[in-house]
Amino acid sequence: MYTGYDPQHEAEAAMKRAAEAEGADRQRLIRLALAWHQLARDPLDEQTDSSSSAGRIARVG
Repeated sequence: MYTGYDPQHEAEAAMKRAAEAEGADRQRLIRLALAWHQLARDPLDEQTDSSSSAGRIARVG
């Protein structure tokens, strides 16, 4: 399915807009850029990362 969006390009554009913005708009644009970046990540990297940490439990103390 082709949506016409390039997630990496959208992430970069959102970060450029965030650099020019201030306050709440800046934070909103940073969150938007992070969301686009997450979409742009390689699915194979995601599978590798999740499988290597599966089953691990953090121990405190």
